[in-house]
Amino acid sequence: MATETPPLSELIDFPSPFTFRAVASSRLSLAEECRSLVEGTIGRKADQVQVQASSKGAFSSVRVTIVVRSPDEVTGAYGALKSLDGLKLLL
Repeated sequence: MATETPPLSELIDFPSPFTFRAVASSRLSLAEECRSLVEGTIGRKADQVQVQASSKGAFSSVRVTIVVRSPDEVTGAYGALKSLDGLKLLL
């Protein structure tokens, strides 16, 4: 029997810092693209942006941390990040 995932409003106390993580094909502009998509959707500046390249350099993981105030901001930012070229994974 599958269990239902509880809504975000039950998992996160809003407002709260939240880290979006995107793994995509490496390129110089990837961190700025992720920052721009998240900030543009949420309407506030990110607190932190971190990038880590894969061991062979083909992919990069970008983490964007920002304060979210509602579940809609979380789902909206994930929706925007889905438009990244070369996207492999969202966490």
